[in-house]
Amino acid sequence: MLRKKALKRIYLTTLVLFIMLITFTFDYLQEDSKDTLQEVEFVSNLNTSHIYLLNEDNFLVCVDILLDKSDTVNMAYEIINNLFVSNKKYSNLKGIIPSNTKINSIDFRDNTITIDFSNDLLKVNKDLEEKVVESIVYSLLELEGVLNVVIKIDGANLTYLEKSEKNLPILLNESLGINKTYDITSLKDTKKVVLYYVFTSYDKDYYVPVTKYLNSSQDKVKIIIDSLKGNYFSSTTLSSYLNQKTDIKDYYLDEDILTITFNSLNQENLESVTYTLASSIFDSMDVNKVIFEVDSNIVAVKLRN
Repeated sequence: MLRKKALKRIYLTTLVLFIMLITFTFDYLQEDSKDTLQEVEFVSNLNTSHIYLLNEDNFLVCVDILLDKSDTVNMAYEIINNLFVSNKKYSNLKGIIPSNTKINSIDFRDNTITIDFSNDLLKVNKDLEEKVVESIVYSLLELEGVLNVVIKIDGANLTYLEKSEKNLPILLNESLGINKTYDITSLKDTKKVVLYYVFTSYDKDYYVPVTKYLNSSQDKVKIIIDSLKGNYFSSTTLSSYLNQKTDIKDYYLDEDILTITFNSLNQENLESVTYTLASSIFDSMDVNKVIFEVDSNIVAVKLRN
C-alpha cells in the first residue's frame, strides 16, 4: 500500500514537472520567436544608401550608410545630418556642412527635393564652397525617385556662389559634376567623363567619382580606359586598380549594351576593376549593361543600378 502511494506520488510529481517543462519551453520559444521577428522587422526597415564625405585631399568620397526606410523627407533629413563636419565616424573622412547651419525645411514633390538652409551653409573657404553643394546634391540623388535637388538659403534659391563666382541652375542634378577637374585648352573637341577612382583608408576601399572635362578627339570608352590606367592622380591618395599594361583589343555598342574585350585584366582585383570601369561608363554614356571579355571569354557583366 505504501509502495503504491509512493509510486502514485512520484507519478504525479513527474507529471507536474513535465507539464511545467512543456509550458516553459513553449513560452521560451514564443519569446524567442518574437525576438527573431522583431530582428527581421528591424532589418527590413533599413535601407542602404550613400553619402559623400571629404577626405584629406578635398575629394568627396562615397560612403555606405544605413537609413530607416521611411518616407523620402525623413531619409533626406538623416542624410543631411550625416554631412555636418561633426560627423567623424569614418577614419580620414569628415562631413562638410558647417556645424552652425540649420535645416529650415525639406520638401519632396515631382521627383525634386527642395531643402532650405540657414545662411551658415556657405561659411566655408573658397575651395570648399562648391564641394558643399556637390556633397548635398549627390548624397540626396542616391535616394530612390530623386532626380533633382533645389537648395535654398533662408527661402531664396541658391543660384550663385560668391566666393568662387560661379552660377548654379535652380534644378541641381548629376549635370552639376562632382570632384571636378579641367584639362581644357580650347573649345574644340570638349568632352565630359566621370571616372571612378579608389581611396584607401585603414585597409578599406572607398570609391571616388571624378568629373573630368578635357579636349580629346577620342571616344569616351577610350578616354575612360586611358585615364584610369594613367598616372593622372599619382600625386594624391586616389588610385586605380586598372593595370597600365591593360589595353582594349576591341569594343562595340549594341543599343544600350557595351562589350569590351581586353588583352588582360587584374584577376586579384577583378571586382574593383570592373566596378570602377562600369560605373565610369554608366555615368558618362547612355549604357545600361557592360560585358567584360578577356580574349573573347566573358569574365564579368555589370548592370546599371
